[in-house]
Amino acid sequence: MVDYFTAESDESAERALSGGPAHAKLPYVDCKGWIDELGDLVAELSGRDAGEFGDSEVVVDDGEVSGVDRVMPETVAALAAVEDARVREYAEDELLNEYETERLTALRDLAREAVRLSRGMYRWMCV
Repeated sequence: MVDYFTAESDESAERALSGGPAHAKLPYVDCKGWIDELGDLVAELSGRDAGEFGDSEVVVDDGEVSGVDRVMPETVAALAAVEDARVREYAEDELLNEYETERLTALRDLAREAVRLSRGMYRWMCV
C-alpha cells in the first residue's frame, strides 16, 4: 500500500506512520498498487533524465510494516510543473485507464499544493 501526502514538516509527517495520512488527517492521494517511486514517473512526464531526481529519504520506519519517506524537492517541483496537456498525452501513450489518469492528475495537483504552501511531500508505505 502506498499513499503520497503533504505535511508541514518531517515531524508532522511522522504522524502518518501508524494508519497512514488519512488517519492522520493529512492531504493525500491514494496510489495503492499503482505508483511506488516517483522519480521514474516524473522523468517520463518531464522529459528529463531519472538521474536528476534523488531517491526519497526515510523519515521514520517502524522496522516491520510501515514507513514514511520524504520525496526530494526537485522531484516535487518537476511534478508540479507538469501541464494538463502532458498528463493527457502521457495517459494516452501509456494506455492509462480513467482511475489511473485521475490518480496521476491528483498526484500532480498534490505536488502543486506542496510547492505553493512550501510543504514537504511524503510517501507512506505499508505492507
